[in-house]
Formats: sequence, structure tokens, C-alpha cells
Amino acid sequence: MPTSQDSEVSSNGPAYRLNPETTSESTPLLSNSLQKRCWDKFLKLPGLGFMCSLGSGVFVAICSLMFKLLPSINPLEILVFNSVFQTAIFASVIIKTREPLFGVQGERCFLLLRAIIGAVSATLIYSAFQLIPLADASTIAFSAPVFVNVFACVLLGESCDGFHVVTVLTTVTGVFLISKPPFLFRDEQDSDVSTSDRISGSCMALGGCLGMALVFVVMRKLKRTSYSSINIVFSSSIVILDSVVLTVINEWSFPHCGEDGWFIIVSVISFTVASFLQTAALKLEEAGLVSIGRTINVVLSFIFQVMLLEERVGWTSVLGAVLVCSSVGVIGIKRCKNST
Repeated sequence: MPTSQDSEVSSNGPAYRLNPETTSESTPLLSNSLQKRCWDKFLKLPGLGFMCSLGSGVFVAICSLMFKLLPSINPLEILVFNSVFQTAIFASVIIKTREPLFGVQGERCFLLLRAIIGAVSATLIYSAFQLIPLADASTIAFSAPVFVNVFACVLLGESCDGFHVVTVLTTVTGVFLISKPPFLFRDEQDSDVSTSDRISGSCMALGGCLGMALVFVVMRKLKRTSYSSINIVFSSSIVILDSVVLTVINEWSFPHCGEDGWFIIVSVISFTVASFLQTAALKLEEAGLVSIGRTINVVLSFIFQVMLLEERVGWTSVLGAVLVCSSVGVIGIKRCKNST
């Protein structure tokens, strides 16, 4: 999902909390001191970061819905359109602010690693939308924050206590219920989703989720690289990777104008706005609270699936979503308490 990708940049404490002085210098639209003062006051509004995280979750859900409403178009092609637009937006920011395109020296290898892993992760997650119900794919992808501590423990040597083990096991159980393996849920299989598609889609979503968790760990090494550089390299990587894949499998379709064209436009706008709001939320608020705010993505996905897509929701999917959201919520609350 967009960029759903950076919702847990920091495991403990504030995640890139916004400095008013730095913001004023790096915001090209603020041309005089009055505008700067107004901007600084706006940034200090209570709950602004949490509201940005809610907004990000809403636009991620809308973007995901557009993928489901375009079944005749390969999801990778839609992802390419979204990434091209986002690349253009961040390229204009870099040109205006004159920031280094490929980040600062000493962090470029991590920037490249973040872009490659993020591109593969996004490709897997959005491909899963074509195979399994919207709410199921969104829930599995949303569980990424739970696995951050696992990778941080293995790669960065951070502590991993019993609390994290329990949340991981709870999350895996939730994903297991959503995937509905046929050897345990033979009577609960969806009539509109084949067993092979459900298993393949769930594995794709889980693979994308693990990739996102790894991205969050790598992001901790990008302390001086600007978000504009991170996002433009990431978006460009998606364009290159998915364009090559679409060319190899010969799946370019180039949608016609009309309803499909409007869905593409809504998807592009939602993808970019979600990325912007998520970045703003991470700069303004603790990562734990941001992850809690983005649970609205899962809630909206269930609503969209039932009311707009007219697909039934099984009890295993609901129970799995409750387990996953509970794990993410508990981790978010613990991180908020640790940062105070």
C-alpha cells in the first residue's frame, strides 16, 4: 500500500518529530515571516499528527478500493501510474529545495535498500488485492508494525521480550485465520475465492507485510536523508520494477477514458495524499500513535467490501482482523507510554 510503508519508522519514542525551525527553512511555499509564524502555530495544534494518521488510513483504504474496482487492469500497472505521479511531485520539491536527490553520503546504500525492498513489498501487497478480498489483504498488510521488533532484534540487536513474542504469535494466528488453509477450514471457504487464490494472495500480502517491516528497520539508518529523496527514489524503483514485470508478462493494457479513467485518477490522488499525510504524521507524532490511527484503514476496508463491493465477510476474517488490530494497538499504546 502506499506507501503504507513508513508507519513505524521508530520503535521507541518520537519518530522524526518536526522542528519548527527546520520546517520553516525547508518549506518553499513560506515566503515571509507572517506565513512562517502561521505555519508554526498550525503545526502545534493538539492532535494534528494523529489526525494526519487517520487521514492517511482513509486515503490508503480509498486507493485500495480503486484497485478492486479495476479488475480488468493489472494492479502493477495502476501502481506504476500512481508512482509516476508521486515521483513528479517529489521531484518538483527537490528541485525547489535543492536537496540532494540520492540522499547524503554514508546513507545512500540504505536508501537504495529501502527503495528496492519497498518496491517489492508494494508490488506484492497490491497484487494480493486482485486475488483475495479487500479487507483480508488490508488486514494482513497492516500487521507490519508487529514484525518490526523481530527484525530489529535480529538485525539491530534490540531486545525482544515475552510481550513481543505474544503479539507476534497473536498476529500470526490472525493471519492464519484470514488465509483459511483448506486442511482446517474446508467448510469455511469462500465461494467467490478459490483456495489457490486465497493461499497465494495471503502469502503475497504476508510477504509484502514482512517487507514493510524490514523497510521500517532500514529507515532508522536514514537519519539525515530528506523525505523527498526517500520517496522519489522509492517511487522511481516501483516504476522501474513494475514496468519491467509488466513488459515481460505482456500485461500492459492502458485503460480507456471513462469510468476506468476516473478510478485511475482517484487512485493516483489518494496514493499521493496518503503518502504526504503519513509523512506528516510521522514528523508530528509518535510512531505508536500513528499506527493506532491507521487502524481506520482496516475498518474502512471491511465497510467498502460489504457495502460497495457487495462481498460477504466470513467470521474467520473478522476474528483475524480483531487479533491483528489488537496486536498493533497494544504495541502502539506501549510505545506511546515508553515515549512519555
